[in-house]
Amino acid sequence: MRSMGRRAVVGTVAVLAFAFAVAYGVRLASIQGAELLFNSATWLVWLAPFAGVFVAGLTKRKDPVVEGDRVLRHDDAAILEHWTHGVGTAVLLASGIALGFWFMPALVGSGEPVRAWMNVHFAATVVFLFGTFYYGTNTLLAPKRFKEHLPTKNALDYTKRHYGRLLGFKELTYPPERKYFESERVAYLLALGATPLIIVTGLVKVAAHAVNVPAWLMAVITPAHDIAAIALLAFFLAHVLAGAVLPASWPVLRSMFTGYVSLENAEKEHPGWLAEIEGHEISEEPDANGEKTA
Repeated sequence: MRSMGRRAVVGTVAVLAFAFAVAYGVRLASIQGAELLFNSATWLVWLAPFAGVFVAGLTKRKDPVVEGDRVLRHDDAAILEHWTHGVGTAVLLASGIALGFWFMPALVGSGEPVRAWMNVHFAATVVFLFGTFYYGTNTLLAPKRFKEHLPTKNALDYTKRHYGRLLGFKELTYPPERKYFESERVAYLLALGATPLIIVTGLVKVAAHAVNVPAWLMAVITPAHDIAAIALLAFFLAHVLAGAVLPASWPVLRSMFTGYVSLENAEKEHPGWLAEIEGHEISEEPDANGEKTA
């Protein structure tokens, strides 16, 4: 309960701080002659990755564990990295769409609306970079957390059986899914490719606010940045659909706030993961009910 209270306080402060940053950026855009935040506060963009690395170095992680009738799925660090990266990504995508891509016209004209969306983009960039580098450092310090996101040789078979069962094909046995479904692991590859590209190209675009970047380089950087954004948008929409819209995913979505899923949910949806936690081997042979046994 103490952890829940602390998490609620930290989350509330973070949300209020981000809301203030967005409101400040929008208000600043209405002031004639005011600089864009990308020009006046560029240092925050460069500080954010180092802050993410530094905080990750001070973080103590907690592995999943069964606690009575519930299972710890996400520790505080996982929740922090998920929401900072996720919210940053969502607002970056929304503001990027408003500002337009190289192949798509902007939704806003010129003047104050453009400056406002640029400042919103700036605030999201800082949050995104902190969350992404915080996650990246946590992953480097515990490579097993990276491995659990990667697809295995079972990706095609498990995905077919998993969604086949959901569609009503009872002859298919439910696969012993791990912490993350194999379909999620495959989608992760898209984010894994798009995120570094969008960071590198984005930082070059930020640098262009302070130094002269050759026109030929910007001619490459701009479309590359936008293509990475489209790839990240595809992953984001799939992630939101599978993780927040579909009712079957609501217990896991709830765990992104509480940290826990019920033992019943883990047994039903993630038997392979539960077997790992308990130190058991998972059997590939179905029992009499067509389910997997540990």
